[in-house]
Amino acid sequence: MFVKIKSLSHRKGSVLIFSLIVLAFMLVSALSIATVSVTEKRASLSTEKSSRSFQVADSGVEIMLQKIYKGGFETSSLSALGTCDNGEISDTLNSGTYTISFYDSGNTKLTDCDDAAWRSKVAKIRSAGVSGNTTRAVEVGVMPMP
Repeated sequence: MFVKIKSLSHRKGSVLIFSLIVLAFMLVSALSIATVSVTEKRASLSTEKSSRSFQVADSGVEIMLQKIYKGGFETSSLSALGTCDNGEISDTLNSGTYTISFYDSGNTKLTDCDDAAWRSKVAKIRSAGVSGNTTRAVEVGVMPMP
């Protein structure tokens, strides 16, 4: 009779150990899934910030090109395009801030905000868009004045 009870207690111990192994496996699986989810969420947020910054920079370029080509600023200084500081024009949009820099054909930054001949010198503009702590830049060539 003692033999059967001893055998039964070994079976209960085996079931307990098997249950613990299954629970440990489930816990490791759940933690792995949670880690992957958190990593993917962070990557998604980073991509969203990067995209928003790029859109702000692109909007800055579009706004400035419209002012350059359709605004009649050919004989005005850079200051006529917006608030100018050291040759850079900055403005704020809903989702961030852009800063426009002007460069000549030798890739030298134009820094004189009061230069009335800037339009004949500029060969490209660079727009840096900032949203949160993420910055993206867009550079475009500017067609020379006829």
